[in-house]
Amino acid sequence: MKEVELQKEDQELVDAFRALGHPARLKILRVLGQRGACICSDVVDELPLAQSTVSQHLKVLKEAGFIVGEVEGASVCYCIAPSAVERLTKSVSQLAADIKQNKDCCEDEACCDDKVGCADKDCCVKA
Repeated sequence: MKEVELQKEDQELVDAFRALGHPARLKILRVLGQRGACICSDVVDELPLAQSTVSQHLKVLKEAGFIVGEVEGASVCYCIAPSAVERLTKSVSQLAADIKQNKDCCEDEACCDDKVGCADKDCCVKA
């Protein structure tokens, strides 16, 4: 299988989506966002998962740069990495701008959905 070559920014976005692509990791980010910071055991209390599973998800989020952790005695305190959130916001905004549909082509969204009345438009050619 051939590999798709991506620009650095696109690869970073793919990696971010991969890290965010699990419901438990999204929940962990929400918990950390609401609390500001959490000890691992506090995160475990919020999820119906084993401590070892939560730790693995925290590791993925940390490797992706979404969270940072500081050792506090025998525990690790995690919090959101603000720079990662800013990068994600910019990247997703840029992606949305890049893929935004040409309004001149399909002013009526139903046009492209059912291919009716689009024969004269290049973007909505009947299959």
